Amino acid sequence: MSNALEIPGHLTRVPGNGGLLKTKVETPWSHAEIYLHGAHVTHFQKLGEPPLLFMSAASQFTEGSPIRGGVPIIFPWFGPRDGFPAHGYARTSTWQLTETHLLPSGAVTLRFSLPSTDALHVEFLVTVAETLHMELSVTNHSTVATQVETCLHSYFQISDIAAISITGLEDVSFTDQVASLTHQESLPIHISSEVDRVYTDTRATVDILDPGFKRTVRIEKSGSDSTIVWNPWIEKSKRMADFGDDEYPHMVCVESGNVAGNAVTLGPGEKAVLGVRVSSF
Repeated sequence: MSNALEIPGHLTRVPGNGGLLKTKVETPWSHAEIYLHGAHVTHFQKLGEPPLLFMSAASQFTEGSPIRGGVPIIFPWFGPRDGFPAHGYARTSTWQLTETHLLPSGAVTLRFSLPSTDALHVEFLVTVAETLHMELSVTNHSTVATQVETCLHSYFQISDIAAISITGLEDVSFTDQVASLTHQESLPIHISSEVDRVYTDTRATVDILDPGFKRTVRIEKSGSDSTIVWNPWIEKSKRMADFGDDEYPHMVCVESGNVAGNAVTLGPGEKAVLGVRVSSF
């Protein structure tokens, strides 16, 4: 295990769950953990606050299986695909940590690269500070146009699903994957059953208002035209082997990406960058 990319007092590389290698990051405002498996951010917590990211206690930390919680990277497709893994291969691949930097401000940046034999070059840049800033970039090095779907499938820790509200997506059309219909609402989102919504053609900032934790979690994004809101609720939780039956009241996914009709087409030499900044106040 090479220590060349470690930053004394700020960044260390250690064995994580299941023996998978992870990087621990400490800043004056926060701490974080990121696994090479999936370049998966599994933890981000501001000092004096509950974690901002939710992790399932039932998550599998094994080669070939996705980690449940945190921020899975979805690429190059979103959802199921016959004969291939759901949500693509990025979240179950071992990424390379290629660069680390301690910035003058005290923030720490980490750059990960997805090993690939095809014509797409994929990098993931994480900046840990008072906020968590993530950038997923895809560059087409081939001579033909390529279409991809990307998403940062962020799971957020909440006090109680019955108490929170989600704002920023009012009057945005969405596809309800549970009811199989397209709809639009003018009110904040309140969750009282299984929710799986794909909001399209929106670059809006989304807030999770959590009175139990006395905080608002803000999700700002760039280079993203889709937002997905998901909670498995009771019955689906019971069907998921890597998710606890009673965990659904303490999490909600607000995912930023480019999926379905918002999939990105990259011409030869073109690059797309999906950026997400998570903060709380």
